Amino acid sequence: LKLVTLLVRKGFLIGNIASSAIEDLSALVNDAQAIPHEDTLRLGRSVEYVDKIKRSLGDYELLTVQALLQQARVEHGVKAFLLEILMPLMQYIGEAVTNNKFGIGQEHAYSAIVRSELMQLLYLFSQSHSNPIQKRQESAKIFAIATNEGNQHEFGALISAVICAFHGFPVYYFGCNMPAVPLAEAAKAVGANCILLGLPSVTLMPPESLDQYVSRLRGEMSSICQLWVGGQITESMVADRNIRKLSSLIELDNLLSSIRTI
Repeated sequence: LKLVTLLVRKGFLIGNIASSAIEDLSALVNDAQAIPHEDTLRLGRSVEYVDKIKRSLGDYELLTVQALLQQARVEHGVKAFLLEILMPLMQYIGEAVTNNKFGIGQEHAYSAIVRSELMQLLYLFSQSHSNPIQKRQESAKIFAIATNEGNQHEFGALISAVICAFHGFPVYYFGCNMPAVPLAEAAKAVGANCILLGLPSVTLMPPESLDQYVSRLRGEMSSICQLWVGGQITESMVADRNIRKLSSLIELDNLLSSIRTI
């Protein structure tokens, strides 16, 4: 778990490394750029939090889970909290349910707690642009964020929304399972100039259906609106230079850091 956390912090996609052997993970860590000492200490604390939350969730101590998440958020700061604690936990819990180590009740309870935490963060950061008209005139990017139709897994999109708001950009979050045409209409209505689309994090949907969805979406989008996608990228999307492909939340964070607001 510590090796996976280190590699996620370095920008690796958790889905690509979670099932790797310890030897392979160690080799990747050795090949990647070194992490400063203070970051290494914090990562150790992240692993401690993850272990405590796993134990508490296993015993259905839900109030303890919530308290630990809030404590970790304060101690680590928002970005480290999202990338080093929430993401590894979501990966672990998904696998634990598949392997019958956790039940559906525990998975749903954790999802409800995490969604509440993320929505609070999104609301908190959105207060910095509580004047939508003025902020739309000033911001280099206004985001409309959702997952594609049929995709009920919203945490990647919701965390992306929090990261965008953390960087000070106006964010309009439309949740999961959003049909293409209504998403394009909603983006126009709020004045978004960028749609950030969360596709499935693993290969869950036929590439053809994803390509059809993206084609419908782009056909209805404003001509000045960009499309950013993360998750299950198809070959057609890879070849399309007009679609920005995001390989990880780290890449999104770095990209937003490089964008200047007027």
